[in-house]
Amino acid sequence: MKIAVIGIGAVGSVIARELKKLNHDTTLFGRTAKEGFTILENGEKHHYPYRIENVHAYEGKTFDLIFIATKATALQTLSRTTPAMSHGNTEIVLCQNGMGFDDFFDSAVPAVVYISGQKHEDMVEHFQDARLLVEDRSYIHLDTLIKDLSQNDEMELEIQKSKNFIRTRYEKLLINLGINSLTALSGNTAKIFDLESVVGVTRALLEEGVAIINQEQTIIDPAFVNTALSVYKSYNREMGTSMYYDVTSGARAEYAFIQKYLHQQKGDLKTPVLDMVVTLLEAYQYER
Repeated sequence: MKIAVIGIGAVGSVIARELKKLNHDTTLFGRTAKEGFTILENGEKHHYPYRIENVHAYEGKTFDLIFIATKATALQTLSRTTPAMSHGNTEIVLCQNGMGFDDFFDSAVPAVVYISGQKHEDMVEHFQDARLLVEDRSYIHLDTLIKDLSQNDEMELEIQKSKNFIRTRYEKLLINLGINSLTALSGNTAKIFDLESVVGVTRALLEEGVAIINQEQTIIDPAFVNTALSVYKSYNREMGTSMYYDVTSGARAEYAFIQKYLHQQKGDLKTPVLDMVVTLLEAYQYER
């Protein structure tokens, strides 16, 4: 089986490292060509000397599976690149935060991502988790990979099928809504959830998100708000989020696929906290 991994950052480097352990033809891609990548994990650095190709200059074989682990902001551009890398049965696994980008690709397989890390200039720091959740259905190539991963004791990466994928995906969207918004706008890490004032604002934001999702039918149990807040408090105090790292480095953030995506679905609901969050993030993005 021929596999491609596009985007060797905080998420893609972990996926790439694990897939390289298997007996498949796996090619790695980034914005530029590079020799290898380094992951810091449990206080130790490990360099993996795998060639990374320039995805925008690639001309070669097609792939059975393509994992895209870039920021969601890069997906529309990549949707014009991947057709030349695909054949009729290629499955494209999207490993991004948020929603609203599936239609950019044919044969898209959206994944809920639980891989926490930070991209530094010369390495990736992997904090915790190496798990992808996908819809519970049959796949042409991904099923083979799921079986291979489950039968290899050396693998840290898990790809699991979720029987209620819509709910699972919305739950992760809410997780991102809360912690990404507050860490990005405060410019601080998960330690802010030690503050009751932050917990209170986050609770109100999450309740608005649940109300938006449940407008037509109950998808999310309102009690999930407590679950999300417990998750935030369990994180390493110094751990940031993807949007926190974007804002502190002056990069474009994925707010269009998280906060703004929900805001566009709100209808006539009153969402004062979400309104303010979207306004501030839109101001941050303005002409950036």
